[in-house]
Amino acid sequence: MLEWADPIFAMGDWGRELVEIANGDLRLGSPGQHPRAIPGEPVREADPEYLIVAPCGFNLDRALDERPVLEAYPWWNSLQAVRAGKVAFADGNLFFNRSGMTISQTAEILAEMLHGVTSGAPTEGVHWCWIDQIARYYPATGAGGIL
Repeated sequence: MLEWADPIFAMGDWGRELVEIANGDLRLGSPGQHPRAIPGEPVREADPEYLIVAPCGFNLDRALDERPVLEAYPWWNSLQAVRAGKVAFADGNLFFNRSGMTISQTAEILAEMLHGVTSGAPTEGVHWCWIDQIARYYPATGAGGIL
């Protein structure tokens, strides 16, 4: 899970616990510690099966603007998640970067991303979307930026 694109910030704080609740394995980030800038090499080395981009303070529309920033990294296309289309952009501001009333819903969103399991109405296309589905849900975005 990335909390920022340039520089790269891996999710910290309660991110690991949320991923574990959703039966996932967070490869980067320190539980209980604030996120910090890291070089891109650890992301490439982790080669995640899934990559969730939920920039701090950004809603989903604004998070989508980070796609070209990430695609500019020389290691981006070598990531397993990118090759498999398992990169999700999400509303970091409402769900991933703040502890509060939506924290349990964040775990449900992660379960939907990782396992296709929903509790209630699906949130794909509302609070998050796969990188290869951006044009489907947000046709005005073109290559990933909001026009």
